[in-house]
Amino acid sequence: MPRYRPADALNVGIVLLTALLGVALWPRLPAEMAIHFSASGVPDNYVPKAVGVALLPAIMLAVFLFVKTVFSYDPPSDSRVPTVVTVATTGFLGALHALVLAWNVGYPVPMDAVLLGALVWAVALCGYVYRREAVSLT
Repeated sequence: MPRYRPADALNVGIVLLTALLGVALWPRLPAEMAIHFSASGVPDNYVPKAVGVALLPAIMLAVFLFVKTVFSYDPPSDSRVPTVVTVATTGFLGALHALVLAWNVGYPVPMDAVLLGALVWAVALCGYVYRREAVSLT
């Protein structure tokens, strides 16, 4: 069973803030929300507003619990890695949800910048984990 860490409250807080943002923007959101975009920034998948508001916070919570459970069964050498991975992943997904909500209320969101940011985030997180694990193994 995974044990509680203080960073768990931060992860749950990010999920709750993300969900509350969707609730706060509810009146301004369209009945059918775009939730996926092509590489050129054109929406290519729509869902009802309730799904668009609730889906990513639910996925965020599920991913957090899954990653936390995986780390409890196979802990990394460096005890800081699970905290960084879970907070970074939850924060990243929260930021993506905020951008999707922003696009749906009419703000221009440069999808090419979002894609570049996602790649930078993935490389940085993988680099961090690799460095922490390589250092702790030597």
